[in-house]
Amino acid sequence: MVGAPARWRRLGLWTGLAALAALVDAAWFEPRKLLLRDFVRLDLAAPTVRVAHLTDLHIREDTPLLRRLVDEVAAARPDLIVVSGDFLKDLPQAEPRAHRTAATAAVMAALRRVAPVLGVQGHSEHQGDVVETLRRSGVDWLSNEGRLIGPSQSILLLGLNQQVGEDLLGRRPPSPFRPMPWGGRRFYGARFQKATSNFYSHYDPAPAGLADAGGPLAWSGYEVLCDVLTGDEDSGASIAVHSRYPLGEDRLIRLRRVMPDRGLPGTYYLVPHGTMLTGTIDTGVEPEPGRWYRVRLRTEVEPGVVHVKARVWPADGPEPERWQADAEDRTPTPVAAGTVGLWSSGEGPVTYRNLRVTGHDGRVLLEDSLELPPGARKPAGFREGTRGTRLEMALARSPAVPPGTPRVVLSHSPDVVLEASTRALEAVIAGHTHGGQVRLPFVGALTTRSALGPYYGWGRFEFNAPNARGYTSLYINPGIGMSMLPIRFLCPPRWALLELGGSP
Repeated sequence: MVGAPARWRRLGLWTGLAALAALVDAAWFEPRKLLLRDFVRLDLAAPTVRVAHLTDLHIREDTPLLRRLVDEVAAARPDLIVVSGDFLKDLPQAEPRAHRTAATAAVMAALRRVAPVLGVQGHSEHQGDVVETLRRSGVDWLSNEGRLIGPSQSILLLGLNQQVGEDLLGRRPPSPFRPMPWGGRRFYGARFQKATSNFYSHYDPAPAGLADAGGPLAWSGYEVLCDVLTGDEDSGASIAVHSRYPLGEDRLIRLRRVMPDRGLPGTYYLVPHGTMLTGTIDTGVEPEPGRWYRVRLRTEVEPGVVHVKARVWPADGPEPERWQADAEDRTPTPVAAGTVGLWSSGEGPVTYRNLRVTGHDGRVLLEDSLELPPGARKPAGFREGTRGTRLEMALARSPAVPPGTPRVVLSHSPDVVLEASTRALEAVIAGHTHGGQVRLPFVGALTTRSALGPYYGWGRFEFNAPNARGYTSLYINPGIGMSMLPIRFLCPPRWALLELGGSP
């Protein structure tokens, strides 16, 4: 009995040392010193193409691990490099975000010297300056569209954009858009049950097909006038112009107002998607909750430049004489045409009325009070979300291919595999899960933030499919970086070398 306390002390000591070792491993050794590589062969009816797959880099700054990654990818001599989203750790504040974007662009430029780089936007690539800077560094973005790859262009790669659209069998939150009562009338607006973001409703009546870029999608250079009422300081609202969103592209310009938070103003200011603006973007007008404000937003398109101007004022007061925001899009691929849309986020309600769109020639393109008749849920001609799922849009916006051409999906989230298998596609390449980032012995990933569940955290899986192979392959890459917590445990950073093909 005399030795019992000593045994317990020794047990406590060894337990403490084991916990300390695990902490050192998770916070320092694994995420900063280890870099592993998966080799995955997907047998497809096409000549072989070697693809380096990277995902979830969540870059904050230049590190020795990233330089090793570039060297290893170069040594593997891939034909193509693909990145399935979350290139950097995003931030709302412009200055630190610019630093992280520059570090990420340097890595992408180094990879581009090895092989062409194709990428899809994940959850982190939503600011226009990030997307445009990475495009200039060499990233060729795919936004719900297809591209032929391989030595004989014999594999169709379908790139899905996490920022635009939904998956058929994935998590689909209900749209917050609905009739909003005001003064005994019903206007179009939105109310959320809980905080969320990025719900759009666009004017997109009767397109000829999923890939039809005519009609309102071809509007270029026009003026929008609309009244907006935010219910409280948490309400987010915006008017979108030159929007390609219904078509499956994250390319548009918004005049938005969100709750002041994390360095963002509570005023109406211009936000570019898929491009960059220079000039004055902030109107300086912060709306009072419960009061109608009038928004005037004008675009002028000239060769090589799109001018965007805006002013906001109380609807019961005089209109300002000068434009409060005045900016330009002078990027190589400016957002020069697109339809009009409404957007909402946050927990508070937002209501819209009296929408009017006028062309540069003075012709009225759209005039709608946005008052809804009994039984109507939305105005005529408006579409909430995109025309189809991400995968539907990508298939529709792909080059024509012969029957039997292998189709491979590049997606940030693996959830799309459920839809891909029902459509008889051959393979899905994804990330997002981080492999769980923290894995426990005999348990595996604690969470993967995926509708597929924690079992599908990392590795290769097969799903039954009505194709010649009889299944759709899913490869989930655990990625390089970290999110939420700056640790990795029993889940070191990985990249993958994929061989797609195998038969002529």
